[in-house]
Amino acid sequence: MKIATLIVRILLGAFMVFASITYFFNLIEPEAPTGNLLTFMTGIIASKYLLPLAKAIELIVGISLLIGKLMKVTLLALLPISINIFCIHTVTQVSEVPVAIFVLGANLFLIYSHWDSYKILFKD
Repeated sequence: MKIATLIVRILLGAFMVFASITYFFNLIEPEAPTGNLLTFMTGIIASKYLLPLAKAIELIVGISLLIGKLMKVTLLALLPISINIFCIHTVTQVSEVPVAIFVLGANLFLIYSHWDSYKILFKD
């Protein structure tokens, strides 16, 4: 279990760092959104702060996952982002669903691997 946790943590951290760095430095030209995704992204971009904020959190979370520090709070900070990635891709961009499943699944797996730390949150 420890080896699987380490592998998933590094893969997810590398993915988060890669996604945020490519956004901030325009390293890869993103595919032009169409249909419902275009409508959604137009609103996100119009807010001027939401996408940079999400990408900054992804960068911080990715670095934390790669370093292995502050894991419990890092995984909780990533959870709403990974759920949102999953929801966006299952509703608007079905071609990217495997990536979304990986991000959410890896996040949930890592939370499960640290479950003893989260049990106190669910006590009465």
